[in-house]
Amino acid sequence: MFNELSGSQKEILAHIEFVGRFYGLVSRLDLTSRFDISDASATRMFRLYNDLAPDNIIYRPNLKRYEWQDSAKPIVPVSTHKCISTLTDGFGDSYAHIEGEPIAARNSLVSTDLDILSIITRAIKRKQVLTICYLSKTNPEGSYRDIVPHSIADSGLRWHVRAYDRNRKDFIDFVVNRIKSATPAKRENIPEDQTTKADEVWNTFIELEIQPHPRLKNIKKAIEFEYRMIKGVLTRRVRKALAGYLLDSWNVDATNDASLKGDHIMLHLKNTDVIDSKSKFLAPGSEG
Repeated sequence: MFNELSGSQKEILAHIEFVGRFYGLVSRLDLTSRFDISDASATRMFRLYNDLAPDNIIYRPNLKRYEWQDSAKPIVPVSTHKCISTLTDGFGDSYAHIEGEPIAARNSLVSTDLDILSIITRAIKRKQVLTICYLSKTNPEGSYRDIVPHSIADSGLRWHVRAYDRNRKDFIDFVVNRIKSATPAKRENIPEDQTTKADEVWNTFIELEIQPHPRLKNIKKAIEFEYRMIKGVLTRRVRKALAGYLLDSWNVDATNDASLKGDHIMLHLKNTDVIDSKSKFLAPGSEG
C-alpha cells in the first residue's frame, strides 16, 4: 500500500517514521512546521501511518505526542546515508530517489546498522541507560556493560557513540557496528557526573594546524591550493575527543619530526603538542 501513495504522502510518512524511530517522539507540530500543512491534515497523516503500521507508534495524551515502540518495524525504505546525513545536518528530503545516471560515487566500506543506531539515538533523547553487548579487542566474543550515551560522531571511517561506561566509570567511545545488541534499561534519573556536561574531553575544543608534509616541498603549493590553506596552514577546530580519529582518517602525520613516509601521507600536524592523553594514541605516528 505504501508504494501506491502519492509522493507527498510518502514524504510525510517517512518523516513521521524517521522522527519517531530516531528521536523517540513525534508530534503534529513536527509535520505542520516541516510541511506547512494544517493540524487536521497532520492528524490524517498519523491516522494513515497507523493504518499501515498499527503497532509502531502510540499516542501518549500526557505528552501530546506519538511514542515510537521498541518493538516497531519500520515500513519506509530509506537510505542509510540519508539517515546519517539527516542526523548530522538536519532535515532535507527524507524520502528521495535520484533519477537517471548518477554523476558521483559514494564508497563506504560498510553501512551503519540503523536498528542499533536508532536505539542509541532514542536513548540519547530519552536520557536512558543502555545495556549493550559490545565486541572489543579484549572481548572479541562480546561482553555486557551499561552505558549512558550522549552523542554520536563520525570518525571519518566509522560511527561512534560517546557514552559514560558504568563498568569503567569513564566516558569512552564505542563503535556503533561493534554493538551486537542494545536494550534500554529501566528509567532512572541519570547522575549529572554521567551526562554530557561532565564529559570534559568531549566538551573541550582544540585547533589543529595542518600543513603540507615537509618532505613534499616540490608540490607544497599544490597541496596548499587543494586544501585551501591560508599562509600554508589549514586550521580545523575539533572536539578533543575526536582529534585522534580525525587525524587518522585524514592521514595527517602527527610525529614531531614529520618522519612518516608513504604516498598517502601528504599532510603534517604543525602543532603536535595540541594532542595528548586519550586523543593521542590514534593519531598517525603518535605514541600515547
